[in-house]
Amino acid sequence: MPDADETESPPVEVEPASAAAVVVRHPFLAMLVAAGGFVIVLDSFAAAVAFPRIVQSFPDTPRTTLAWLSTGYSIALSALLLVAGKLADRYGMRRVYLIGMAGFMAGAIASALSPTPALLIGSRVLQGSAGALMVSTSIALALLGYPAERRGTAMGAIGILGSLASLAGPVLAGNIIDIGGSWRWVFLVSVPIGVVVLVAGPRVLPPGAPRTDEPVVIDLVGVVEIVVASGLLTLGLLQSGTWGWADPRTLGALAIAVASGTAFVVRCRRVSAPLLRFELFRRTSFLVATVSQLGSQLGIYAFFFWAPLFLTNVWGWSASLIGWVAAIPLVVSCSSLPIGRFADRHGYRGLLVIGGIAGAASSLWDIVALGETPSFWRLLPALLLFGAAIGMVGITSHSGALAGVEPGELAEANSVFQTSRRQVQTFGIAVVIGLLGDRSADSVDRFRLVWIVTGVCFLLSSVIAARYPRHESRPA
Repeated sequence: MPDADETESPPVEVEPASAAAVVVRHPFLAMLVAAGGFVIVLDSFAAAVAFPRIVQSFPDTPRTTLAWLSTGYSIALSALLLVAGKLADRYGMRRVYLIGMAGFMAGAIASALSPTPALLIGSRVLQGSAGALMVSTSIALALLGYPAERRGTAMGAIGILGSLASLAGPVLAGNIIDIGGSWRWVFLVSVPIGVVVLVAGPRVLPPGAPRTDEPVVIDLVGVVEIVVASGLLTLGLLQSGTWGWADPRTLGALAIAVASGTAFVVRCRRVSAPLLRFELFRRTSFLVATVSQLGSQLGIYAFFFWAPLFLTNVWGWSASLIGWVAAIPLVVSCSSLPIGRFADRHGYRGLLVIGGIAGAASSLWDIVALGETPSFWRLLPALLLFGAAIGMVGITSHSGALAGVEPGELAEANSVFQTSRRQVQTFGIAVVIGLLGDRSADSVDRFRLVWIVTGVCFLLSSVIAARYPRHESRPA
C-alpha cells in the first residue's frame, strides 16, 4: 500500500487536455473513493461462486441459459463502455461515475429480489450497463491526482485495492451462502459500498471537467453491431457443447458474429463520430498490451467460473470452502504495488511474458495433478502459480496499455482497454460452459479440456507480450 504520509499529501496539479489544471487536494482519499468502482470486481467474483447454487435453485432452466447471468452482464458492460467514455467527455467523469454507482446498486437490489431466471438475467444486464459508467471513469479519476512519473506506482496501489475487492468477493459469497442459506444475499454486498461512494464522492473526487461542450454524438448503429457481434459469438460458444460445433445454429451464430464485428470495424473507420478511435492503437505499447491481455484475461476469468463448478460438482466442497480456495490466488496476486514500482523502473515486457508463462504452468499442473479424489494439497501449487500470473499480467497489462497516454485521453483509452477486457471475460465464461456442456456432463475429463484451452491462451498472451517496447514504462 502507499506510504502513510500520502493520505496527507499536498494538492497535486496535473494538466488535462484542456488548459486548466485539475487540483486534487487529497489524492489518496480520492483514489479510495474512485476505487469504489471495484464493487464490479467484487460482484463478479461473488456471482461466480454463487453460480452453482443459482443453478440448483432453478433445476428446470438449462445451465447454458443461466450462464447469461454473467455473460449478459459482461456484454452490456463492454458494449456500453465506449458510449460511457463519450458521456464522461461531455458531462464530466465524476458525474458519470456516481450515476453509474447508483444504477449498479439498483440492479443489485433487483437481482437479489428476482423470482425468475428471466428477471434475474435482466437485473444483471442493468448492473452491467451501470457498471460501464463506473469502469470507464473510476481508474481515470483515481489517477488524476498523481503526476505522470508516479502513475505506475499509483496503478500498483489501485491494483491492490482491486485485489482486495477480488479477494472479498468469493470469501464473502461462500460464507454468506452457507450462513444465510441463500445466494440472494450475495448480490447485496455491494450496496453499503455504493452508499459510501455516493455520499463521499461529490466531496473528494475531482470533477473530471468535460473535455467538450459539443452535444454527445453516439453511433447507435455501431452499438447495435458490437452487441450483435459479442452476443452471437457468446451464444455460439455457449451452445457449442450442446448443439455441436458443426451444427448450423452454431456455425450461423459465429458467422453472423464475425460479419457484425467486421462491419463495426469498417464503420468506425468511416463515420465522423465513431465509437472506437483506432488512432489509439498506433502507439505500440497500447496495442501490444491490449491484445496480449486477451489470452491471459480469458484464462483468468475462466478460472473463477470453472473452479466453483469443479469444486462443487466433482469434489463436493461447500460454498464457504470454495470461497476461501478461490481467495488463495488473489492473496498471492496482492503484489501489485512492488510490481508497479518495478515496471516504473524496468518496463512491462518481462512481467507480461513471465506472467503468461506462469498462467500456462498453472493450467498444466491442473491437467496433470487433479483427478476425481479431492485433494487441497494437489490443488495448491496451481493456485500459487495462478496467483503469480494474476499479479504480473492483471494490473501490468492495464498500466502498460496506459503508459504514454496523456491525462486528457485517459478516460477514452481506459474505456477501450476495459472494453476488450470485458469482452474476453464474457468469452471466457462461454468457453467454460461450451466445453463442459449442460449440468449433467461435469467430469474431470471435461474440465481437462478447459485447462488445455486456458493454458494455450496464457501462452499466446506471453508470445504477444514479447513485442511490447522494452523501455516504455511511463507517459512521454
